[in-house]
Amino acid sequence: MSESPSPLSSILVDVELPDPAPLSPTLVDLLASLRVVLLGWYAVPEQTSPAQARDQFEAPARAALDRMARPFEEAGAQVDTRLVFTGDRLDTVSRITTEEDCDAVLIPAEVDVLRRLLVPLRGLHNARRIAPLVADLVRDGTTEVTLLHVLEPEETAAEARQNVLEPVAEMLTGAGLDAELLRLDTVRAENPGNRIVERAADYDAVVLGETKPSVREILFGTVPEQIVEAAHVPVILVRHEREEVEVAERVAQAE
Repeated sequence: MSESPSPLSSILVDVELPDPAPLSPTLVDLLASLRVVLLGWYAVPEQTSPAQARDQFEAPARAALDRMARPFEEAGAQVDTRLVFTGDRLDTVSRITTEEDCDAVLIPAEVDVLRRLLVPLRGLHNARRIAPLVADLVRDGTTEVTLLHVLEPEETAAEARQNVLEPVAEMLTGAGLDAELLRLDTVRAENPGNRIVERAADYDAVVLGETKPSVREILFGTVPEQIVEAAHVPVILVRHEREEVEVAERVAQAE
């Protein structure tokens, strides 16, 4: 009996309606190997209810969302669309990301080519979710992937390679990534976030695990924002695995 194929990694792409900014064709092609949840959110004017806004603006908003979905469909992506009228974008993104069980969220930026992908790692944190997503992203077999680990104060490069980089590399090759495309790297830095931002400038895109179980944090966390603003490359934020979120929520409730 043959095994059923693993489900595609999924990513949420949110766009502001009614006039969404187009995504670059290269970015669309990059995400086309994933399940794309395209969230169109329409900012509800003050003193207007979401229901009233939907009644008035649904037709043009739906048409604009369909136009945004078309390039993904033409690139061969599996696309699901959600149209929401909301007064709170972040709560909406958080809710839809959870409802659709998305593995990641996109923070977009212009990208012309995709030859080098940077994957900073915090130990094995979130690696089980990062590895298959990265493997899905670079299925074309032409993108070089660099795994980067910022060393802890007492950690050696050899220890990091053995305990972090090589295990994640094995996960990636097990998920189908060509080992020839992998680069393993370590760096020592007083400020890990700043060092990652600096390194990101040498790459075409970054895949980064979220540091806290909160979509608000991953959309506006210091490092992701700085990468997009300073390095001008798109960032794919990989969410915590569900059990990690549940543990974090229980800890927060107990405090």
